[in-house]
Amino acid sequence: MLITKKIENGVKRIKNLLKKPQAQRTKVIALITGCVFMCFFLFVVVKFLYENNKSRIGIDDGIGNNSANNRGNKSQERPVEPVVHKIIETKVNGLEQVINILEIHPASDKVKIKPVLSHNSLYGFELLSEMVERHKAYAAVNGGFFYEYGDPSGMVVIDGEIITASTGKYPVFIISNGKVELKEIETKLWMKSDKTVLELDGINAWGKAGEWIIFTRKYGTTNKTPDGINKPNITIVIEDNVITRIIKDSGETEIPKNGMLLAYIKPERSTIYDNIPFTIGERVEFSYQPFLGTDGQAYECGSWIIKDGEIVIGERDPWIGVLTNRDPRTAIGIKESGEVVLFTVDGRQPGYSYGFTGQELGEFLLEYGVKYAAMLDGGASTEMIINGKIVNRTSFKGTERPLAGGIIVEYDE
Repeated sequence: MLITKKIENGVKRIKNLLKKPQAQRTKVIALITGCVFMCFFLFVVVKFLYENNKSRIGIDDGIGNNSANNRGNKSQERPVEPVVHKIIETKVNGLEQVINILEIHPASDKVKIKPVLSHNSLYGFELLSEMVERHKAYAAVNGGFFYEYGDPSGMVVIDGEIITASTGKYPVFIISNGKVELKEIETKLWMKSDKTVLELDGINAWGKAGEWIIFTRKYGTTNKTPDGINKPNITIVIEDNVITRIIKDSGETEIPKNGMLLAYIKPERSTIYDNIPFTIGERVEFSYQPFLGTDGQAYECGSWIIKDGEIVIGERDPWIGVLTNRDPRTAIGIKESGEVVLFTVDGRQPGYSYGFTGQELGEFLLEYGVKYAAMLDGGASTEMIINGKIVNRTSFKGTERPLAGGIIVEYDE
C-alpha cells in the first residue's frame, strides 16, 4: 500500500510539472526516468523477497513438488517414505501419555508386513527382539492373544502357509494380492483326492471326538498334545501328497518333514475302521478357503476398536477383561488412505505415561485417521522395536516379556 501511494503521488507531480515552462520540462524528463528506474528496482526487490520466503516455508509450486526440496528440478516428485515412525508425547484427559506409531505403506515393494511365531513354531515363548533378529526385520510389535502353551488364539497365515484356522469371532488382519483388510472370516479346510472330498474340522489343534484334524510341521515334530495326553485316533500319514500309511489306534506319531498327518479323533464307539475315506497310495491335496495366495499373510487379532469409522470397543473384552482401566495398549489399524498403523501407548508409569482406557484408545485412533482397528495384546506385553532398538518403555520389570508371537515389518532401505 505504501509503494502504491508513492507512485500515485509521483504521477500527480509529473502532471503538474508538464504544465510549467520548457526550462522546467527537462526536470520532468529526469523525474520520469528516475521513477521508471525506481519501479524496476522495487519489482526486483519484491520478487526476490517472495521467492526467498516461498523456499523458506515450502509453498507447493502447483505441480506436487515442494519448492524447498526440489528447487531447480520441478519434474522430480518427492518420494513417500514407505515406513514412518512417530513418537507423540501428549496429555489426554490431563494425564501424560507417550505414544509410538509406525505407519507403513503396504503398496510399496520395499516393505512387507507379516506375523511371526516364537521359534517359528506353534508352541513356546521368545523375546520379540530375538524374533526380530532371526527374521532380520526392521520393526516389530508384540502380537495378539495366545493360550497357555503359546498357541495362537485364532488364524495365522505366513507367506501363504496356513498354520491355524480362524475362530470367526474376531477381526483378522489380512494382506492378500496387495490388498490390506481387517475383517472377520470363517476358514474352510479340505483334503481332496480324485475320489473323495473330506471337509476337515481343524488344523494344528486337537479338537473333539469325531473330528478330522490336519497336522503340519508348524505344529511340531509329532502330533503329541500339549498336555501330553494323547487322544485315541486314526492317523493317516501323507508324504509328498501321497498316503503312505494308515495307523489305527495310534497315539503320538511323527509328522513327516515332507508332508503332514491327518488324524481322526475316535469317539468311544466308532465304526470308522470300515469307512476310512482314503487308501494307501492315494494322491491327496490339502486346501483352504479363503485362499490368500502364495504370499498371503493373516493374523487374527482381539476385539474390534474401530469398525468402518466408528468406535465399537466396549468396557469389557473376553481376553483382556475390564477396559476402563488405563493400561499399556497395542493395536493395529488401517487408515482411510490405506496405510497400516502399528500403535503402542506406554502405561502404568505415573508421571511418564499412564496408558489408555479402551474408549481413549478408540478416540485417539479415530482422530488420527484410522478407519479400522483391532486390539493386540497389551499390558506388560506392549512393545515396539525399530531398527534393533526398543522404542517404548515396557512395563514388565523394565525389560522385555517373553511372547508367543509378533507382527514384523521387513524393509529394504
